[in-house]
Amino acid sequence: MCKRKERPHCSFCQSENVKVIAPFGTAQLVRQFYCHDCKSVFEYIRWRSEKQDKHIENARAIMNAK
Repeated sequence: MCKRKERPHCSFCQSENVKVIAPFGTAQLVRQFYCHDCKSVFEYIRWRSEKQDKHIENARAIMNAK
């Protein structure tokens, strides 16, 4: 699983001067953002947090302990 710490940036002008306008876009794995610099709306992939990954690791450990 890829872990990303990078900030969302505009797909068109690469600016980080953006804000979330919708928690979900055309799919549940993306958020919709608005770029204040070029006035574009774009989608950015939501990545899992490390905390969510920890739950997966714990579940695998329990299953392998049998």
